[in-house]
Amino acid sequence: MESLNTNNNRENSPVVLVTGATGMLGSRLVYDLIRNGYRVRALLRNRSRLEQFQVNMGYYTPGAESLTRKVTWIETDLSDYPGLFDALDGIEMVFHCAAMVSFSPHQRKQMYETNITGTGNLVNACLEKGVKRICHVSSIAALGRTEDGEWVTEETAWIPEKKHTGYSISKFHSEMEIWRGVYEGLEAVVLNPSVILGPGDWDNGSPVFYKQIHQGMPFFTRGGTGFVDIRDVCKAMLLLSDEQNWGKAKNNRYLISGSNHTYQELFTAIARSIGKKPPRIRATRSMMEAAWRLNGLISLLTRREPLVTRDSVMGACKMTWFDGSKITRLFALEYTPFEESIDYIGAIFRDYLSRIK
Repeated sequence: MESLNTNNNRENSPVVLVTGATGMLGSRLVYDLIRNGYRVRALLRNRSRLEQFQVNMGYYTPGAESLTRKVTWIETDLSDYPGLFDALDGIEMVFHCAAMVSFSPHQRKQMYETNITGTGNLVNACLEKGVKRICHVSSIAALGRTEDGEWVTEETAWIPEKKHTGYSISKFHSEMEIWRGVYEGLEAVVLNPSVILGPGDWDNGSPVFYKQIHQGMPFFTRGGTGFVDIRDVCKAMLLLSDEQNWGKAKNNRYLISGSNHTYQELFTAIARSIGKKPPRIRATRSMMEAAWRLNGLISLLTRREPLVTRDSVMGACKMTWFDGSKITRLFALEYTPFEESIDYIGAIFRDYLSRIK
């Protein structure tokens, strides 16, 4: 565990607002903000989410309960404009981490409302309230894709005519809300992280891979993508939003990605870190397409969300490499090596397993 010193939280420290604070990334960001002397105000959609926040904090420090009390929690969400407006009182910087991730067609409308309309509400509230600065967590899903094997960079254009997942569409248009805000007078930095590796809810996001492999997942897909340590994403957010760097960093986007790997390489590394056998059977595209069609039928009959969808198959079967070097060329950021990240999370997962037995 890492040491947490909150003695430097002074009354004259900057007050920042964090959205999505109870999620995997938001929780780590809150931890780093408090450790660096910020006073944190955070949106809370549901008080039951505080339990997951404390669980996430417990992966980093034994002082999770006291850290939770360091945060000023505001019970509202991105759909509540008056609540957002009030939450921005005295705020100097907004860190916008809140987003819905889903590959289910049944949740697409809700995802668009959360990611696009919610971000638009936040931008409008900042402009009306006079909050000038926002650090927005977008995604590599909001970037374009290359056809000829070239790596994706911050400059790779997102082409509307191409096939995109619902999540990709939602993240592209939510990022457009930020740039619209910049046009209207807001100052912003946008981060486009690749797949974020970190501890959290072992039933969601990248942490679920550890649980699935622990349970004996036999399959891997042919695709591959970029990966980045959760600690590096938060370092980048604090680095870019620092007063000394803001003038240089503002109104730009930064692709945050440490290295690229196939899913087979990812699963093999995870299996090694937790002492399990890696998946051995390659799931072909035809197998995956049959799976999402079968899951779609089962979903219709049972009215449960499908485990495999067309959108998730699209992502699992693609191999796209991402260049996250721009930020390392311009600012003092070094990425954590991939194997080190995998082992770091693996140790946390093993400890989690020992405590739930």
